[in-house]
Amino acid sequence: MPSKLRSSLLPRLLLLSLLLLLFYSLLLLRRPIASSNLVSPPPCDLFSGRWVFNPDTPKPLYDETCPFHRNAWNCLRNKRENTDVINSWRWVPNGCGLSRIDPTRFLRMMRNKNVGFVGDSLNENFLVSFLCILRVADPSAVKWKKKKAWRGAYFPKFNVTVAYHRSVLLSKYQWQPKKSSAEANQDGVKGIYRVDVDVPANEWINVTSFYDVLIFNSGHWWGYDKFPKETPLVFYRKGNPINPPLDILQGFEVVLQHMVFYIQREVPEKTLKFWRLQSPRHFYGGDWNQNGSCLLEKPLEESQEQWSEQRS
Repeated sequence: MPSKLRSSLLPRLLLLSLLLLLFYSLLLLRRPIASSNLVSPPPCDLFSGRWVFNPDTPKPLYDETCPFHRNAWNCLRNKRENTDVINSWRWVPNGCGLSRIDPTRFLRMMRNKNVGFVGDSLNENFLVSFLCILRVADPSAVKWKKKKAWRGAYFPKFNVTVAYHRSVLLSKYQWQPKKSSAEANQDGVKGIYRVDVDVPANEWINVTSFYDVLIFNSGHWWGYDKFPKETPLVFYRKGNPINPPLDILQGFEVVLQHMVFYIQREVPEKTLKFWRLQSPRHFYGGDWNQNGSCLLEKPLEESQEQWSEQRS
C-alpha cells in the first residue's frame, strides 16, 4: 500500500513543483529589475555646451600646403595673426565627450559612399577644411568638380566623394534687367532677381540621388545688403508672381518650406539629411563688403551672438 501511495503522489508532486516553478518565473518577469541596469546614458546634445580654452590643444591636422585651400582664405599660408590662440579653443558639449575627428576612421565608415554640401559660403568654408582633414588619411585625393559641383574631392583609397554645390538661396533664381535704362531711371530699380520658391536651383536639383549624405544651409544671403532695393528679390510660385508681394524674410520662410517639402518628397529615403544653421556675423569696422575685419581671438559670448543676430 505505501508503495502505491508513493507512486500516486509522485506525479502530483512533480506537477505541483512545475506549477510553483512557473509561478516563481512569472513573478521574476513582473518584478522590476534594478534601475541601475535599465538606466541608459543621457542623450548627447552636441549643440549644448561651451568653448574651453586649452593652449595644449593639438595643432590642426593639415598645413598650408593642402591643395583644397582657397588662397584668399588660407589663414595658415597668409599668416593670420594669433592663429595658435584661435586654434586653442575647443567646443565641449555638456555632459558628454566629443573626441577629435579621425579622418581614417571616418573614410572607412563612409567607404563607397558620397557626401554632398548644398548652400552658401558657410558650407563651402566648412567643406574646404573638411577636405584638408580627410586628405591626411588619403594623400592621393584629387579635386572633383563633376555633376555641377562648385568644388570637391575624390578619395580613391576609400572610393569616397565629398563635394559642395553652390546654391545660396537653395531655390532657383535669375537676374532680369529692366528693358531700358529709361525704365531704371524712373524708380531707381535696375532689374529684379526672380526667385521661383517651388523650384530647386539647377546646381543641385538633379544630383541628390548621387549622395548618401546631404548637408543643406542657407541664410546669410537673405538680407538687403545682398539684394538692395535697386536689385530686389521678387518671388514667384507656379510660374506666377506671388501677390501680395513678399518681403525678403517672408520669401526666405516660403522658400524653406518648399525646399524642405521637395527634399522630403524627392530625395531618396536612404539618404541621410542634415540642415546646418548659420553662424552669427562677426565683422568689425564694417561688413564683409565694407572693409570689415574679423579681429576676434575668442568665440563670441552669448550676449554678443544675440546682438549680432539682431543686426543680421
